[in-house]
Amino acid sequence: MDEARFHSGHFKNEAFRWKSVFTQRQTRVYLSENSRHLQDGVSKLEVIDNFVDQGCTDDPGRHLSRRLLLGRFLNDSDVELFHQPPDPSIFKNKILLDDRNDESVSGIIPQIQPSSGQCRQLDHDNPLTAHQLHSELIKQRLSHMRAPAEPNFIAAERRLIYITDLDPHCCMALALTVSHMQAAFLRDFLHIYLACRASIGVHIYTLSGLATSPSPVGGSTFSLEFHLPYYAWRRMASKRDDERLTGDGTPLRIAEEVIHLPRKGSSASKKKKKRDYIYEAQCSVMVTGVDDWVWTAYCFVDVYFKGARHSEDVNTLCDQPRRYDPHSLGGGHPLDRPLWLPREYFLRALAARMRQVKQEWNNSVSRLLQGTEPYVQSFTTEDTHIYKTDELDMTQQKGFKWTVRVLRQFANLLSKTVVTWETFKDGEIRYFYGPQNGDSAGVSSGSYLAAIDKDVIELKDLLSSLQYQTDLFENMITNASFLFGHFEAIATRKQSKFIQALTVVTIVYLPPTLASTIFSMQSILPSDVKFKDWIYTFVALFLSTAFVLVALNLSNLAHFVRWAGRGLKDMWAWIRSPQRWWRGSEGSADDEHEMDDQDDDVDDLYFGTI
Repeated sequence: MDEARFHSGHFKNEAFRWKSVFTQRQTRVYLSENSRHLQDGVSKLEVIDNFVDQGCTDDPGRHLSRRLLLGRFLNDSDVELFHQPPDPSIFKNKILLDDRNDESVSGIIPQIQPSSGQCRQLDHDNPLTAHQLHSELIKQRLSHMRAPAEPNFIAAERRLIYITDLDPHCCMALALTVSHMQAAFLRDFLHIYLACRASIGVHIYTLSGLATSPSPVGGSTFSLEFHLPYYAWRRMASKRDDERLTGDGTPLRIAEEVIHLPRKGSSASKKKKKRDYIYEAQCSVMVTGVDDWVWTAYCFVDVYFKGARHSEDVNTLCDQPRRYDPHSLGGGHPLDRPLWLPREYFLRALAARMRQVKQEWNNSVSRLLQGTEPYVQSFTTEDTHIYKTDELDMTQQKGFKWTVRVLRQFANLLSKTVVTWETFKDGEIRYFYGPQNGDSAGVSSGSYLAAIDKDVIELKDLLSSLQYQTDLFENMITNASFLFGHFEAIATRKQSKFIQALTVVTIVYLPPTLASTIFSMQSILPSDVKFKDWIYTFVALFLSTAFVLVALNLSNLAHFVRWAGRGLKDMWAWIRSPQRWWRGSEGSADDEHEMDDQDDDVDDLYFGTI
């Protein structure tokens, strides 16, 4: 076992090793960063075909789900919008861009020479619109190696792009300006973000056949990315729906009102000014580049439910006296004191975002369990006040179903985040921390990884509580269903006995009463009416009434026949001998007591199962 474990770990150490080529400048590959994947003059359909389906021409049907999601999302924008004057009603300020470089900083020991680098001056002030982002990204990014650089040209080696609530126009601007080397990475990154899926991983491509590759085997490019979905619980006056739509017209992120479970003595009936809502959200970061100098960091965050001004709002970030790194939630990391190593930057962003997601999950799970725990613990007839079927109204039934669904949704999404980190920690974490080969993503990589792991441990605890509470609540619902079914059976049996008693009363009293009423109307009867006519009328009405009542109670016909048979038997015994009639009457009473005892046994057996 130990030997097999050793070989397994050795295999991962060899497989997940950061390429040494990334620690050297791949200057010959830099030219490809200036060539866009899509040329000028392409149509919207060509963007979808060449960007979404890049490298998938052999079997397009295999990637149909990506085309339906990402392709339809891009279809809500248009290429022509970026060649016209910007429309303020379409393009919103939701983007931050930071381009800078520092050739004097060593890629091996960047912390020894802290520097803000050379920051490229933008034509438009932050925050940007999708139209302005497009105009900035189509500029030449790096200087040509075979031609002199323009005066005062600042290469955008380290590029940060921060977008809140990514819409189709921002997505189109990125697709139109992405370089050929980053196109596949960006496409997959956008697809996972739109699908709201959890993921943490590293991808390395070898560009064999590239004319500008620095070696015969080709150049290499990398992508470090994470996607952290979560549910945010907010109390507000009204629900804020996500304005972004998918191809079928539904919101990209789901928002719904919380259905609270009513309890006896609670103030649920009081009208509240604010209500609770849960919002689906995600934060995604990707760092992609060709070496430790030239790379781009994308950050997409969902903030549609947070209102106008908040800590992640682009206007709030720009209004600060000193601007901080938005990818890392500020966190005391100024933009003018950047991290130059892409792996260390990725870990810092992951640590900050994991802490944010942990806080959101802690709030959402705690609020949800605050509503279910007291209900499960007080599931008695006195506390829950639902011991009668007529008191279980549609609101309570809807609340039960909603609570079970949300408990499962929370547990499912949270478990995916935990499993994603565990999978990453078991393998690809070696890209960032490999003491056995002397490789490290930076001096702070160990502290970032430890902070992330600590937050995931807390998420595991939340997941355990969530799963335990889900099991308890589902068991409560199952037991309640048995109880409600038994209550309905008791009510049905009582109703049946009442109908039987009413039938007997009707058969006994209705015919003579009706016959007497008819014969009391002397004005319409013949003058020679006799008593035997009354007898005939009574017998006819008795038989008619009995026939009608039996026809209306066919389900109880068998019991009626037994009852009638016992009655005839008792009558015959009375005719033959009064003493025998007395014994027969006792036997009949004993039979009835025996049937009641059987019913009680059935009830005891039923309640025993519950």
